Amino acid sequence: MSEKRNKIKTRWWHIVLIAVFVVAFIGLAWWQWSRFQSGSGTFQNLGYAFQWPLFAAFVIYAYRTAMKYENERIEAENEAAEVGSDDYMYQAPQETDDQVTEIDKDFLPQRKQISVEEFNAMNRQRRGQNSSEPHSSDPHADF
Repeated sequence: MSEKRNKIKTRWWHIVLIAVFVVAFIGLAWWQWSRFQSGSGTFQNLGYAFQWPLFAAFVIYAYRTAMKYENERIEAENEAAEVGSDDYMYQAPQETDDQVTEIDKDFLPQRKQISVEEFNAMNRQRRGQNSSEPHSSDPHADF
């Protein structure tokens, strides 16, 4: 039987790293807010001033979600080890029903099937058709 793994716990350096990111993102938000209030500030600066705190919140959310998923995986490994199964596959819990859905065939417009000759006729070269323009067979047409 394999060794039982412990759940991942929040470490001090996790908190320090998250705090560094959050403080940096809040500082960038403050900087963009001060740029917006200056004489040369634009609404783009205002948008960034609101965007940076969202990035800070995302760092916290992503950390918590990653820890949760990793601990769920470790629990699944430990449960499989208790049963004696070395061959296991962790599957995240499904929040939807097990019913398979299919896109209706009439949802997207059908493409017209054309031959190569029809395609070439539709996309023939239009350059050099006027007598004032050089013909495409002229080697110096681009000069």
